[in-house]
Amino acid sequence: MAERVNIAGIGVDNLSEGEALDRVRLLIQAGGPHYAAVVNAAKVSLARRDGELTRVLKSADLVTADGMSVVFASRLIGQRLKGRVTGIDLMCRIVEQAERLDQSVYFLGACEESVRGAVEHFGSKCPRLRVAGYHNGYFSRRDSAAIAGDIRRSGADILFVAMGSPAQENWIAANLAATGIGFALGVGGSFDHVSGLVKRAPLWMQRAGMEWLFRLCSEPRRLWRRYLVGNSIFLWLVIKQVLSGDRNKLTAIDR
Repeated sequence: MAERVNIAGIGVDNLSEGEALDRVRLLIQAGGPHYAAVVNAAKVSLARRDGELTRVLKSADLVTADGMSVVFASRLIGQRLKGRVTGIDLMCRIVEQAERLDQSVYFLGACEESVRGAVEHFGSKCPRLRVAGYHNGYFSRRDSAAIAGDIRRSGADILFVAMGSPAQENWIAANLAATGIGFALGVGGSFDHVSGLVKRAPLWMQRAGMEWLFRLCSEPRRLWRRYLVGNSIFLWLVIKQVLSGDRNKLTAIDR
């Protein structure tokens, strides 16, 4: 089992994208409810102020670096991650694998146009994919039990939840057992991107760790606090970790 690298108190699995995909396959084969989360600078910063989000992230079966900021931080700390494994890229790889392995998927979250567009996108790209169902993310907390019941009745093997953080992580942790799902992944705004409603940053910006800047310029009013404040807090947390000498990797027991 791969080690987890301590990034400002959050354990991140030191896996490549291919290795993360293999881990997902093994988790599904093992049976029982499992879930994965992806973290970026803003989410790590939020977790420091949100005890429930911290608990959910530490309990996840798989945690990957969604942003290059986390990868860069691991280098400063002296425990280099192999690379980033974003929610959207991992979701796309899982969908392709699900088609090959005849596993069914369920899409939950975002607006109706977005989630329906994501289903249509994957239906076109992976024509043999079994889509067990989908539902938008605009429902109240009291409807969660009914939604979880619908997912269970769908018989889906894999669940993608696109509600943003910490809502998606909290919903998965609270409702996963009731859904009967074998594996769930929180994917943030991924449905908007794969449906074509929101343009993703150019590849060179993704690789340079500047995808956050592209998104900030695209939606400054909505995202300025998340990126400017969140990234600043994250940088300070990493600097404190480096100065304190706390560069320990987390073992499987620490999860």
